[in-house]
Amino acid sequence: MNVIVLPDHIEDVIQFYEKFGYSEELISLLEQGTGLGNKTHSGIFTDLGIMYAKYQPSRLMDLINQQSNKLNIPRLIVACERYHMWPEAVALHQKYDQWDQAIITMIEHSPSAFKHDIYAQNIIKVTNHDLYYRSITFYLEE
Repeated sequence: MNVIVLPDHIEDVIQFYEKFGYSEELISLLEQGTGLGNKTHSGIFTDLGIMYAKYQPSRLMDLINQQSNKLNIPRLIVACERYHMWPEAVALHQKYDQWDQAIITMIEHSPSAFKHDIYAQNIIKVTNHDLYYRSITFYLEE
């Protein structure tokens, strides 16, 4: 616990646990680390999100909804894309005010990422006119 509060060493701890296949223990350690108060840093929350994406995907959306202000969103978006977690990637793009990218993700991965209500919330905030027209065509086809 004393090591994960140091941002420079958390990556080494994660690599050590993963090297020996202790993913459950690693997730438990990071979850405990989120409750350390003022010692907690965004790396703990972000790495917990990445571990959820890898090993417990069903828990990631709850973390995004509850702790989005404590996450390194760009880093977690990369992990979501790597593990094909498109609804979570859309939610992160929304939290990061990347409306265009949220729409693009829904268009490119519509079977899993498209949700009508989320699409309607984001489409009115799109700034790229070409994307706006492309998304209208997509919406009509969908």
